Formats: sequence, structure tokens, C-alpha cells
Amino acid sequence: MAPPVYDIPPDRQAMYYGGMVLSGLGLLLFLSNFCVIASLADRGHVSVPSVSSGPSFGGFFARGLGGMLLMAAGRGLTAVGQSGWAGAGVVLNPQQARKDLEPMNRAAGGLLNDVLEEVDALKASPAEPTVKVRCRACRALNDEAAKFCDQCGKAM
Repeated sequence: MAPPVYDIPPDRQAMYYGGMVLSGLGLLLFLSNFCVIASLADRGHVSVPSVSSGPSFGGFFARGLGGMLLMAAGRGLTAVGQSGWAGAGVVLNPQQARKDLEPMNRAAGGLLNDVLEEVDALKASPAEPTVKVRCRACRALNDEAAKFCDQCGKAM
């Protein structure tokens, strides 16, 4: 049996953080449209460029769409970096998915164990001591409340 895996491989970490950076760049590119619109309004161009205004609309559209596509691609890279190719569902291989998700599953199991350790009802309580009485005839142990021996049937 292979030793447990607790760490995510460096290539997946790089993919995860690269996806976050890509998503951030996409968000900045998308939000830059609103900054351009605000700057146009400050210059007295109250009307937002429309389809009839020619090439400037294409720039708005391309910037907005490009930002959304970068955010989606970044989110995809982040998911693959976090869960691995099979764990994210890109590759249909259950055995590989289990291997890819092992560090995350171990972390989730550790979190669940931490929660269960804090539940008072699940903590081991000291067991009540049981008192047994020995039969005088056969020397068998019986419950304290027994009137007759469980082994020989004689009165206690």
C-alpha cells in the first residue's frame, strides 16, 4: 500500500495559482470597461459608444468578452490545479480521480475529526463500575441484583 499523500504536487499548485492570476487579470480587463465609460462621461461624452459609433464599440466588446473568457479559463485552471485532471472531471478515470483528490479528502477528514473531538456527547465517559456477586455454591459471578445464580440456579 502506498504511503498517504498530504501535499499537492508543485505543478498543480502552479496551475492553481496561475488560474487565480488569470481570473484576476480577466476581472481587471472586464472592469476596465467601466473605467473607460466613466472617463468618457467626465469629458462630456455622456452617451456610451453604441454599435453605430464604429470601431470603438468593438474595443469595448472585445475587452469585455476577453475579460470574461480569461475569468472562465482562470477558473478552469484553478479547478484542475485544485483537484487534478481526473478529480476535476476532465479525464474520466475513477482510480486517478481518487489519487488526485487524496490530499483534499485527507484534509476534509482531518477537519471532520477536529469537529468530532470537540463534541461532548462523543467524548469517552468513564464507565460505571459493575458490581458482581459470587455464588457460594458454584463460585460463578452474577449481577448484584440477581436472586438466583445464573449457573447453578441456587438462591444467592
